Amino acid sequence: MVITKEKTNQPSNLRENAIRQAKKISLSLFNYCFLVYYHLIKEIKRNLHYAHGVFLDVGCGSSPCEYLFRPKVEKYLKHDHPDCAKSDINYEYLSELPTIPAKDSSIDTVFCSSVLEHVSKPFETLHEINRILKPNGILLLSVPQYWHLHEEPHDYLRFTKYILKTKLEESRFEIISIEELGGAFATVGQAFCNALVLMFDLEPVKNIFNFLSTKKTKNLGESLIYALSRSPIILLTFLLIPIINLFFLCLDKLAGSPRDTIGYFVVAQKKN
Repeated sequence: MVITKEKTNQPSNLRENAIRQAKKISLSLFNYCFLVYYHLIKEIKRNLHYAHGVFLDVGCGSSPCEYLFRPKVEKYLKHDHPDCAKSDINYEYLSELPTIPAKDSSIDTVFCSSVLEHVSKPFETLHEINRILKPNGILLLSVPQYWHLHEEPHDYLRFTKYILKTKLEESRFEIISIEELGGAFATVGQAFCNALVLMFDLEPVKNIFNFLSTKKTKNLGESLIYALSRSPIILLTFLLIPIINLFFLCLDKLAGSPRDTIGYFVVAQKKN
């Protein structure tokens, strides 16, 4: 399949600490995104039986969920914004949403996770996904209701289940399920972890991690000085995050209200 590129004036300085940028989602308690990842993976596994046939990962990033879906599908296709394309990934489609350069009714399953909040026309994107899906094709969608600013300046929206229901039905989808990604206490715990991590400049930390992982590193000296000067707070944060994750996960299971959630996971089917 020929890769289709669409030219764009969008700057290529997108942040790379979003969920889609990991090679594989980590469920370590030391991961500050543990609470949202825990519930996302739970919903994906619960709905894996919907994935089938020709599968398209829209806004795939590094395809961190590919290992879950690939055994279930016949063909795994990847789409992303051309400015986000990585040299070590083969893409079938590169374009700026809402455009997806795939043929009408050519895809059986679309997966779109943590993408629509970065698209200036998210609901037109739902129409486009409907266009490329085959009759009765499946959309697996996750979006945030709460999250800090990320991939700036391309961070535009947050969603409630009511706007999702309205816009999906307008785009000729039949909703099979809309599930919360955690309840109120999971949201509080995730906000707490985010607040701790956002005290730091993540770039030096990432540089040190890349060095330890024998990856390409830039400004290592400056990064080490930064980390050493803040080492007591970094160490405290490192120790607090797993405690927060475990405590708020348990509390959420006991008494978390679904009226406040980190986000939603949607399964919808294209209407004939």
